[in-house]
This record gives sequence, C-alpha cells and structure tokens, in this order.
Amino acid sequence: MKTQHTLIALAAIAALLQGCAFTPAQLDVKATAATQVAGPLKDVQPVKFRPTQLEDARQDMARIGWKKNGFGQNTADITTSEPVDRIVESTIDKAILDSRHSVGEDGIIQIIGTVDRFWFDTDVNFWTVTFIGEVACTLDFIDTQTKQSIYKNTYAGSYSVDKAGGLEKTWTEVMAKALDKLIEDVVLDEDMADALRTHTAAKGSTATP
Repeated sequence: MKTQHTLIALAAIAALLQGCAFTPAQLDVKATAATQVAGPLKDVQPVKFRPTQLEDARQDMARIGWKKNGFGQNTADITTSEPVDRIVESTIDKAILDSRHSVGEDGIIQIIGTVDRFWFDTDVNFWTVTFIGEVACTLDFIDTQTKQSIYKNTYAGSYSVDKAGGLEKTWTEVMAKALDKLIEDVVLDEDMADALRTHTAAKGSTATP
C-alpha cells in the first residue's frame, strides 16, 4: 500500500510539473525589473556603452528545455517568446544601466559576445521537484574608436528551487532569477571594473557621456 501511495504521489507531481506534456510551452523571460545589484561597476566613472550585441552560440538553439512525461522522456519544446540572444542583450544592458552608466548608439564602448547557455531543467524527487535555470555568456568590451578589446570574460547565472510542483509561471520565474544572477556576476566583476577604470582614465573627459 505504501508503494502504491508513493507511485500515486509521483504521478501527481509529474502532472503538476508538466501539465499537457505534448503541448509546447513558450515563456516570456526577462530579468526582474526591481532587482538591482550594487558592485564595483557602479564605482567606475560613468561611461556610455553601445547596446549589447550577442550571437546565439548554444549547442541547442531550437529550445531552452524540454517538457517531459511521467517516465522522464522528452515530449515537447520549451521556448521563449523573444529570441534568447535579445533576452541576454537586454539583461546585460540592464546591468550597465543599474550601475549608473548609460546606453546609446553613440557609446564609446561596445559589448559583443556570445550566449553560451540558456537552459531550463527539472529534477523530480519523491515529494518535490527541483526547478533549475542556467544562463551563461561571453562578453568582450571593445573601444569603439580603436576597435581594440578592453576586457573579455565569461559570466554565468544559475538558480534552483524545490517545490511540490509548478507550470509555466514557475518555469518563467526560475529563468528570470537565473538572469538576475547573471547580472550579479557582471556587476561584481572587479577585474572588469578595473579595466574600464583604466580605460576611462586614459580617455580622459571624452569617456563621460
């Protein structure tokens, strides 16, 4: 009887987890607007950046995750309503703006790079489900006048939470919090802040928007 109850509970969790397993899901993912992280980037003299430009370099660009049935088999795509590269571009621009810098077409620094990972996954346990969001990108900070790289690094954000179950709303929140963690990784990069500080000092007053 105990085994039967356990199987019923697992079936209920699977149903709560995936809803209609064969219907694709499309998530409206973006970083949390109210979330702001203070870090070394905020201490750099204000700089105007051009809008971030990234290429989607993920191994699987068709989806950000899979719906699964009660046996753990992939059944339908989980995608985003906006292209993944644009989502991450907007997230990096938010990190810049939240750190009291500005973004515009006449910026003196261009951020280019790649989106390396943007993935949602689940891990079904006996009584709960772990929802996991992971985002990673490589950013190259370029002087728009000299076309030389000022600084280059890889950044990542991940978030996980255990719940009794959850559908699209939960999945969207998990990916949004992963983007928030990505912002945190960017603004807390002391080496990047030092590189920008050195660059703006060399540029003098022309670095101020």
